[in-house]
Amino acid sequence: MSEGKESSLLVYFEPGELIFAADEEGHHAYIIESGQVDIFVTTTGKDVSLKTLTQGDVFGEMAVIDASPRSASARALTETCCVVISRAQISDRIDASDPVVKLLVSRLLDHIRSLNTGVSQAARPTAPEISSEPSSPFLPHQPVLEKMRLESELLDAIATDAFIPHYQPLVDLETEEILGFEFLIRWKSPTRGWVSPGLFIDTAEETSLIRPIGQWVIENACADLNRFNQALSRSFVASGKPRTPLFISVNVSARQFQAPQFNQELLEILQRHQIPHSQIKLEVTERVLMEGASAINIIQQCRQLGFHLALDDFGTGFSSLTYLAKFEIDSLKIDQYFVRQMLTHPRTLALMKHILAMTQDLGMVSVAEGVETQQEFDILRRLGCQIGQGYLFGKPLPFESAKNLLLENYRRPSAPTGPLLSSNGIENSVPQQTGSRV
Repeated sequence: MSEGKESSLLVYFEPGELIFAADEEGHHAYIIESGQVDIFVTTTGKDVSLKTLTQGDVFGEMAVIDASPRSASARALTETCCVVISRAQISDRIDASDPVVKLLVSRLLDHIRSLNTGVSQAARPTAPEISSEPSSPFLPHQPVLEKMRLESELLDAIATDAFIPHYQPLVDLETEEILGFEFLIRWKSPTRGWVSPGLFIDTAEETSLIRPIGQWVIENACADLNRFNQALSRSFVASGKPRTPLFISVNVSARQFQAPQFNQELLEILQRHQIPHSQIKLEVTERVLMEGASAINIIQQCRQLGFHLALDDFGTGFSSLTYLAKFEIDSLKIDQYFVRQMLTHPRTLALMKHILAMTQDLGMVSVAEGVETQQEFDILRRLGCQIGQGYLFGKPLPFESAKNLLLENYRRPSAPTGPLLSSNGIENSVPQQTGSRV
């Protein structure tokens, strides 16, 4: 592998192959998946081993962190497979760290480099023996390395377009018409199988990866919205039945929302696909609103451009009524916790009544998440909730299954009396996680 080129997810080395040499510029660090690696310095024509590394160990990180030349060389002792970690992955974390942590890291690197240089200059047969015992794969740093492995796989997934769009219906509780879909991202890793969205989205949100993933979501949402609209147009020509314009809701992270070029990138994607702004709804969490004045400005810009904004997961976390007073939010998505608890907890039911009444008084659209039973559906409709989302109406489905569900709902002569999936048997083969964002 060339140190000067971007790498793929995994790289393989033959026994005796030099991975990198001292004094080279370092562009990557490595996590050993299998095999053994010797870290050594060369003095008077002889190689002096500093450490033998094995599965789970990380090496080459020093030159990536401080952009200094490599202080030692690395060679594969056996057939070796490594996960590649880019400079950007590490620098993101260093840049975001506390200044004291940065200082300590800098001093630690200086100390290690000084030791390596000392060994190189003073190596002799009587030099103290350096332990070559491999590091234990069960040391506390393993969770951190596992997260970095996942991040490297996410980088590869972005590069290979490995994510799979899924759509969960949003239903008018009065007419039971599918008004739109929420875009939900799914990922089947070649090594892990189906990965929980909660796991990989959290990892992406901790880094800059959420931005390219977010762009991918909006790009695919617009492309598939056109495909949904084309299917509905054909049905309209056949039936003459009028139809409310379909919309797709997409989750927008705080990192995306606060990026200076977010609005411009969003507009360019919609223009490219010829999608009206009103047909893409942006869902944000309270984390975005906690940014204060900057969030107010961004929200105002989005609304001026014609975008519909929804506050997701309302009622949990740091919910505050001041957000509803300060921010011009168009709809409120009530967290599934309230839907689940209102049947058995009178206090929760009372809260649900007041939340829905408040939403109506503020001129906002009310959306209930996690609707799974007919009883929940009946109570929500009776309380005046406008839109429902949950397994009662449909699980997150890949495009073709979602399209079939939409067309079946569209062709019904009148509102159905039971769950929308009661007769068509459409099920999603992907393991589901309710309430997964993005």
